[in-house]
Amino acid sequence: MSLLDQLSSQVGDRTEASNRRVAAQCLSDARLLAEIAPGLKSDDAALVGDSAEVMTEVAKERPDWVAPYAEALSELLGHRKTRARWEATHALALVAALAPHVSAAVLQQLAEMLRADKSVIVRDCTVIAVGNYAKIGAEAAEDAYPVLKQALTAWEGKHAALALEGLLNVVEVVPSLADELSSLTEDFVGDHRARVRKAAKALVKACGG
Repeated sequence: MSLLDQLSSQVGDRTEASNRRVAAQCLSDARLLAEIAPGLKSDDAALVGDSAEVMTEVAKERPDWVAPYAEALSELLGHRKTRARWEATHALALVAALAPHVSAAVLQQLAEMLRADKSVIVRDCTVIAVGNYAKIGAEAAEDAYPVLKQALTAWEGKHAALALEGLLNVVEVVPSLADELSSLTEDFVGDHRARVRKAAKALVKACGG
């Protein structure tokens, strides 16, 4: 039985258990991911989601193994099924700094997803992806900066903590933005959400405050 045939949707498993077992197999041998990759292009939306989930689970431990599949994952960002989008975006977020050309190519698409996608999980993953892309270097950080600024207030601030964490990556690479970022962060230091406060204080400190 092929690895694709062992995925949750193919064996009638309504949980993630089968996908995680396949991911564990892939973590024992990077070459097995080549058997999962065709699933990303399947006409079966459930299989696409399962395949992307395996990529995500592997990327949590070995992002370098999944980075070669970043382009295939990027082709799922506009998928009609929410689960396929969120798993693909999550996997891309984990490999963003290892696949700079793919990340750069989809940056504006990620920005549009942040503006328009109805899924909170998808939007969360887009912000993480952009924040991780900012780690690559000054040019990437400067390109990511306006998207992360947008994320601070998008959707009534739902993604503010992740945006602040991404902006911390920006200031570490482009310290000349410290004064502007410190000013942007002031309103979040007293936020009622603990994670937002923590991220804001960390950013203020990184900015020299």
